[in-house]
Amino acid sequence: MAKQLGVGDAALEGLKDPDRHPFPPDQKAALLFADAMTEGPGHVADPVFEELRRHFNEPQVVEIACVVGLFNYFNRFNNALHVEVTLMDPDILVRRVETAVAASRDAGLRERVAEMLRQGRRYSKVEFLVRIPAAGDPAREDRRRLAVPLRGAAGFIVVESDRELDDEDRALLERVAACLGSPSA
Repeated sequence: MAKQLGVGDAALEGLKDPDRHPFPPDQKAALLFADAMTEGPGHVADPVFEELRRHFNEPQVVEIACVVGLFNYFNRFNNALHVEVTLMDPDILVRRVETAVAASRDAGLRERVAEMLRQGRRYSKVEFLVRIPAAGDPAREDRRRLAVPLRGAAGFIVVESDRELDDEDRALLERVAACLGSPSA
């Protein structure tokens, strides 16, 4: 999810070892505190807590602890119940598609958009068709397959999922299709 919000590869790699990555001191203190809360029984060693307090006031420390604790709770809850988590917020996905469309109209644009849709883990298969799905066609819709027309252009975005697709899926794909709907996309 961090990559989808613009966090770079170097920073993500640095999360594995915050001491070796050039995070600003306040971020490094918060990351070490979060690690201490998350690993084991959640006991935070005095030096880690003291370093956090050097950079943050009491309300900020409480807020950081609440956020870390809440995410720990959600992770444990979802893991225990085998809940599949959708990693990409639909609005973030649409903004990424709009940015890709605005920046480039090259031949690989649709492939990049298909990858964005798959990265969101909402869909197991994404393809673009330039024909209307006919009766009996595998691209024809059912509860796990959805075909949405590209506005202003011939073709469809077709997605498949291992779960039933709903109106929220259709609305998201219609927003993406509107971004890609020009003939030059």
